[in-house]
Amino acid sequence: MVSETLCLAPHFINQKIISMKKTVVIMLMAFLCASVTMAQKKATKKPIVEKVTPPDVVFNSFKEKFTGEVVPVWSKTNSTNFMAHIDGSSAGNKQYIEFSPEGKWLSTATVMTIEQLSEAAQNKLKESYAEMRVAGIKKIEREGISAFYKVKLVKDKESKSIYINNAGFISE
Repeated sequence: MVSETLCLAPHFINQKIISMKKTVVIMLMAFLCASVTMAQKKATKKPIVEKVTPPDVVFNSFKEKFTGEVVPVWSKTNSTNFMAHIDGSSAGNKQYIEFSPEGKWLSTATVMTIEQLSEAAQNKLKESYAEMRVAGIKKIEREGISAFYKVKLVKDKESKSIYINNAGFISE
């Protein structure tokens, strides 16, 4: 009986080795599939802006507000308004200008740097959010209200957006 067990031992060892090889191959294939899937998700993260041609009334309103050699790329917002995307204006900042379908100007968002904020706003951000990094700033202009800034702050994996005006008043 001992001799039968010794004769079968190599067979069991070979089966174990084959089983381990299959497991390693399956794990490598799973890792490869996961890597490809993650790469595709990162590549498709940015939304694609469908370019449109605005009605003449919208385009004429844009030309009245923004004179010069500005050539926007137009898209539609979810609410059927028209958005003019300007990749650097005369000030060198990207802008997003929204108009109603009737040509009424609704808002302008201008990408800014922290150095372009008022001194009071800069100081308040540094004082109130010293542990966070400024990841982006947009100046928001709308009819009937004072301009304000939307500031995106990040720390590690945490992020938050706040609003601040030129006087340094913060709204979260």
